[in-house]
Amino acid sequence: MNAPHTTLPALPDDLAAELEGRSDLTSTSTTLSIYRTRLAVYRTHVANLRSHLANERTHLAYLRTCVSLIGFGITINRFGIFLLQQGQALKSRPLLQDASNAGLGMVILGLLLLLWSIYRYWQVSRDIESGQFVSRYRGTLGASIGLLVLGGVTALWLFLF
Repeated sequence: MNAPHTTLPALPDDLAAELEGRSDLTSTSTTLSIYRTRLAVYRTHVANLRSHLANERTHLAYLRTCVSLIGFGITINRFGIFLLQQGQALKSRPLLQDASNAGLGMVILGLLLLLWSIYRYWQVSRDIESGQFVSRYRGTLGASIGLLVLGGVTALWLFLF
């Protein structure tokens, strides 16, 4: 498989200005070093493109999760309303008589996750542009522990009450 032909980008302006007018530009070592510099600039550009594309894929994964949460929440909400209208809600378990609140909670959770994913996308994009990585493990850890607690409370609510 042949690699696509790409032209190397021009040297940065400050480096090109520094090399302009030098008498040894025709020597092999200078030509090779100029080529290597151009190649490094190109590789940095490609690495930044890959990082931005990975950031977009991560954001799209968050969006899929948000759509799933919101859709499932609406389904639970509508099903809870249907059970209430049919008079088939569980009478022995009063907390389960109105499952529409659980659906509403999932919709709200999906919307909050969407807001957080937008914020995270902007932060990571800014980090890529600045060339530094800032670990934001606290937000990820906080969201994970929050979902764990919320899921545990919901499971207890469903099975014990």
